[in-house]
Amino acid sequence: FPDAADGNGRKPQESLRCHLFDAEKGDVLHLEDESGRVELAPEDPADDDGERAHSLDPNGVATGVVAAVVGRVCATKGIMRVRSIHFAGPPPAEESSSGVAMRGPGLDSGATDNNDADEPVLLLVSGLGCGSDSPTDNETGASLALRREMLLEYLTDPANHSENSPGGGGASVCRVIVAGGGVAAPAALRAEEDDKENSTTAPTKRGDYNSIAKSNKSKRASSTSAAAERVALSLRELDLYLAELLGSGIPVDYVPGAHDPTNANWPQRPMHSCLLPLSCGFVDSFGRGTNPYEGVVGGTADGNGNGGVRVLGSDGLNVADLRRFLAEKKSGANTESEEGDGDLVEAVSCLDALNQTLRYGHMAPTGPDSLPTFPSSESDPFVLQRKPAVYFVGNCEEFGTRLVDAKGDEVTGDIAGDDGRGSVTRLVCIPSFAATGEAVLVKLRSLECEVVSFNDASL
Repeated sequence: FPDAADGNGRKPQESLRCHLFDAEKGDVLHLEDESGRVELAPEDPADDDGERAHSLDPNGVATGVVAAVVGRVCATKGIMRVRSIHFAGPPPAEESSSGVAMRGPGLDSGATDNNDADEPVLLLVSGLGCGSDSPTDNETGASLALRREMLLEYLTDPANHSENSPGGGGASVCRVIVAGGGVAAPAALRAEEDDKENSTTAPTKRGDYNSIAKSNKSKRASSTSAAAERVALSLRELDLYLAELLGSGIPVDYVPGAHDPTNANWPQRPMHSCLLPLSCGFVDSFGRGTNPYEGVVGGTADGNGNGGVRVLGSDGLNVADLRRFLAEKKSGANTESEEGDGDLVEAVSCLDALNQTLRYGHMAPTGPDSLPTFPSSESDPFVLQRKPAVYFVGNCEEFGTRLVDAKGDEVTGDIAGDDGRGSVTRLVCIPSFAATGEAVLVKLRSLECEVVSFNDASL
């Protein structure tokens, strides 16, 4: 995610090192509640076979996570030797789900398992970046607007509906979910004008709408006005693009992101209908979703047992913030650290962080400490109440997918039938379309996943 990582999707080494737990340098871990506190330490390998000696990994747990610690307390030292740690995990899957009507064949439409062309497909895309070109377009000569048109043509052009097309072509796509990033960041224009005013000033960090509105200097008035106009143009371009996609008969769900004109605190409310007037005219096929997003795709609203696939995900800000605290040390790297030990500290991948939230049973464990969330005294809206079959996160630096079981462990092999589909979860990291030109296709019956790329650099 751009706001929580550098150009390569990794937090800088200095920022991560301050969060890295290192017992060799005197760091101590305590378990604390209202009754008191006790020091935690891994179980002595001499007392066990050594397999559980590394079960206590502070670098794999972020603040705010609910966990059960199993171990024994040494009477002499007052230290609790941790044997294992257990997280809440996702709840069991529902027997059947009923959801929104869909375009194309249903999951139980009578198609055989061997006929992949009749299998409904969900298309996931994020980072459309309407209103500006990708930062790399100036170097490669590519055009983000052209790549968006290529995506639209793939979904709507009948010539692309063949077995040779990725995912069977756009005819198999039953729904499109835009996972944030539909509007380009408004601070990019402000940074360009800052460079024009003072070429010696350091590059401005990407900000939000509040930082732009708080500017009260007269020399910033024109920049603020231009930024507001740029946001309006970006929304207009996004509305036209979504309306053209909806006009072809494909249902679309739009999930707001960090730079969309809605509330900043999680959960984010749907974008107001006046901001997308053309798209909101398609009442039956356009969904203004919340962030995080949850829905059932592939079922029917009549509740006749035609169960669908439960889909859960977000624009990626929660995973990007979680990666700030989930660090890993790689030894033997050709990078000199501050201490000169040659170790390189990196953030875990987006896929590993997404997998951890499933193990935690919580989508945003770092809120409200570092992720802005609404206060709630009675219930937590980010606790996983139902196990999703597809769990996605948007605005990643690269595509990634993993099939995991109820415990969050990776599984291999194909799944068979509704029982197999209900016991596993497909994790999907959606790459930013503005940076990569890639979208993700998920087959709803087999939960197979593939990426389709739209590249115009050679045109």
